[in-house]
Amino acid sequence: MCLSSVYVNRALYIFDLDGVIYRGNNPQPYAAETIAALKARGCSVFYLTNNASQTRQTFADKLLGMGIPATADEFMTSSYGTALWFREFGHTGKRVYVVGENGCKEELTRAGMHIVDSDDCLNADFVVVGMDRSFNYERLNCAQQAILHGATFIATNRDPTYPMETGLRPGGGSIVAAVATAAMQEPITIGKPEVYCIRQILELTGKSRDEAAMVGDRLDTDIAVGNRAGIHTVCVMGGVTSREEAESAEGEHRPERIIETLRELLEPQ
Repeated sequence: MCLSSVYVNRALYIFDLDGVIYRGNNPQPYAAETIAALKARGCSVFYLTNNASQTRQTFADKLLGMGIPATADEFMTSSYGTALWFREFGHTGKRVYVVGENGCKEELTRAGMHIVDSDDCLNADFVVVGMDRSFNYERLNCAQQAILHGATFIATNRDPTYPMETGLRPGGGSIVAAVATAAMQEPITIGKPEVYCIRQILELTGKSRDEAAMVGDRLDTDIAVGNRAGIHTVCVMGGVTSREEAESAEGEHRPERIIETLRELLEPQ
């Protein structure tokens, strides 16, 4: 059943992607079967990722290739969340210097933001930083100078690492840390564990907090954001957290439920 018999046809499951639905390009065990079964039971499914490097459509296409039908409207990325933040607070059309990849730039451009290049970075109103596998000293310098000249510093997320088939890789948070150090300023963070994206998902789906569950593999982002937002939390093994770490976690990092594989979501608790 879903979260409870009361909400069997109304529950919302919010899944992290990296380490939960897949690891790199490999699907996690029972991911496709579990998603299909939850939808067949009338549950709503949404995906929330701190990965800011790709568009929502790219993620939807990736899941489809793994046998998980999905549409772009079922995804909330930290770059799309940043675009929504700009819209909500009336910043549409302002200039943004992006330390990030094309997916982030596309989401911000679609939201009406004006992306500036390095030659014009001093005129930026905002600096948005996320995953950037081409990050170098020039981009660090441009971000630093823009912030020192008054641009507002935005971090799509602060994940220090992300899981791949071969192990952990540096995450967008590593790059954010470099910019924060150079600019001597901490950013406004949009992605997990901040609750902005969760609030947007609840609003988009029309679900209440009691009807929603966050399913993730990281205690410091997935579980923390669920607890901060007041929704149910489920930690699944296979990503970056061990069962021992999950069982000994305290405070906002402590999950309500721990499962070995996604298939356990289909079993009575």
